[in-house]
Amino acid sequence: MEPERDASAVTVQRRLYDDLAAIVVEWNFAVHGGSFGEREAQLFAGACAEAADTATPLVTILRSGGTRLQEGMRALVGIPRAVLALADVRAARVPHIAVAASPTTGGVWVAIGSVADLRVGVRGATVGFSGPRVIEAMTGQSVPTDANTAQSALAAGLLDDVVDLEAVDSWVGGALRVLTGTDSWPTSAGPVVTAPERHGWAQVEHSRRVARPSGHELADALLDERMALRGADSSVAGWVGLLHGGAVVMVALAAERAGRATPAGYHLLRRAAGLADHLGLPLVTLVDTAGADPLPDSEQAGIAASIAAALTEVLACSAPTLAVVHGEGGSGGALAGAVCDVVAVTPDGWFAALSPEGAAAALRREPAEAADLMHVSPAELVADGFADAIAPAEPAALRDWLAASIDRLRAEPAVVRRQRRDHRWRNPLRPKDLDAST
Repeated sequence: MEPERDASAVTVQRRLYDDLAAIVVEWNFAVHGGSFGEREAQLFAGACAEAADTATPLVTILRSGGTRLQEGMRALVGIPRAVLALADVRAARVPHIAVAASPTTGGVWVAIGSVADLRVGVRGATVGFSGPRVIEAMTGQSVPTDANTAQSALAAGLLDDVVDLEAVDSWVGGALRVLTGTDSWPTSAGPVVTAPERHGWAQVEHSRRVARPSGHELADALLDERMALRGADSSVAGWVGLLHGGAVVMVALAAERAGRATPAGYHLLRRAAGLADHLGLPLVTLVDTAGADPLPDSEQAGIAASIAAALTEVLACSAPTLAVVHGEGGSGGALAGAVCDVVAVTPDGWFAALSPEGAAAALRREPAEAADLMHVSPAELVADGFADAIAPAEPAALRDWLAASIDRLRAEPAVVRRQRRDHRWRNPLRPKDLDAST
């Protein structure tokens, strides 16, 4: 049966997911292939305006072949209209969750699905800029059966998860829980932690041999409930989750002990910082990395620009930001995740301008001598003004410490906090005993 001429491929309704309200925009592939025309663009813009005005999360369920070609440019300009409508949603700090059902292609994937805060694909769905039939018609080449699918998009970091169709509602409900959270934070910071007496090379050796969790394992212990932010590789991991019931964005740089971040890893850090910024969620970075990946593939992929872009995004985040150095802090590759309002180091952590081995090669000294020279230990990092505090290494105590620290930062006027962060990172480090105001 042919759809009515004036039928819309888009419907808008309010829906509850686990008692959490959302404005749901759903595409119907049975109506002109779910294509996005003038009317659909108008309905979508109206839904975005309602989401922004009422502070109600937006959920988009996509089943679209793309732009409605029969309408020509009148339909194609729906892409910038959708982009601007979603910009209003972001400006209102309202979450947007996208479900990529089959198919999700063309302008709908470009303007709506690919830029959502959290993105889930339906297993087996076609997901990509172009559908296989269109690719073959335009290029004369057929695409492999495993290309332009939800699974391939997940592997490329374009989706955060892939689930069966019957699990979509449960996934969306979980995403809404971690994105909204609560505004109440416990204020008990737990026991006071003192810096270890180890310095220089002794601290490096301790950090490398002590049994401590990786960034991924530490995040698992800190967050009550979480949804992963997927990247194109596993060098850096990110989540939106609940810390003592409060929603946070957390990043492990790197995901594994003393790992090295790639350009894709820094892209994930940048995405996480941007998400924290526009949703107003605290950003917590867990730093344990030997530094950025120095190998030629990363160099050619733009590792330097990737570090700079991620560092810039962390500095610009309007929400409270906290860095915890719980292992290695290697050079500028680690600093990209540490330029925060508060920098803490655990008794197992250290930070250096370059790894002792790299510094030894550059300075023509032994690694132990280079480590001693660079003042890498927790006590020295605090004394030099780089770190603000010694945080507990034990996950349960660190959880309390982070929650109390977030509570203090949130109580501070945002403009004051941003000015203090800007002043901090614009100026040279100053020893703590020389400037009690920092």
